[in-house]
Amino acid sequence: MVALAGTSNRTFDPLPIDSSRGFPQSFPLLFANRNYRFRLYVNVPAAQIEDKAKVLDLPSADAFLVVSVELDLPDGTSQPIFLRKVVPGLEYESEDIALVFPQQRVAVQNLNNSGEFGSQVTGGIAPRWA
Repeated sequence: MVALAGTSNRTFDPLPIDSSRGFPQSFPLLFANRNYRFRLYVNVPAAQIEDKAKVLDLPSADAFLVVSVELDLPDGTSQPIFLRKVVPGLEYESEDIALVFPQQRVAVQNLNNSGEFGSQVTGGIAPRWA
């Protein structure tokens, strides 16, 4: 596991994003004794996905990666704590965590489809307060 660097003094642990699984994708994550549920999807107009060989460098003028995070609560419910378009180079803080998504390249063939098509999306998580 390789740590990701952010713009602050934080060191981010990599999120288990598997670009070959395609987008949208979701995964649970236990971090700092709390259970989180991540969902990632790409918002892109239909005109940009006609070329199936295209790889999208996000964000672009009208396409972007959206990330949502929910915190699992002890009563079995979940609480949304993060929902937004994310930009490489920015750190986001929400509740007790900080997030970063430095690499966002998504192959059109990985939209609603799994496989090795050249997508490369990375993200990291760190404690908000150190």
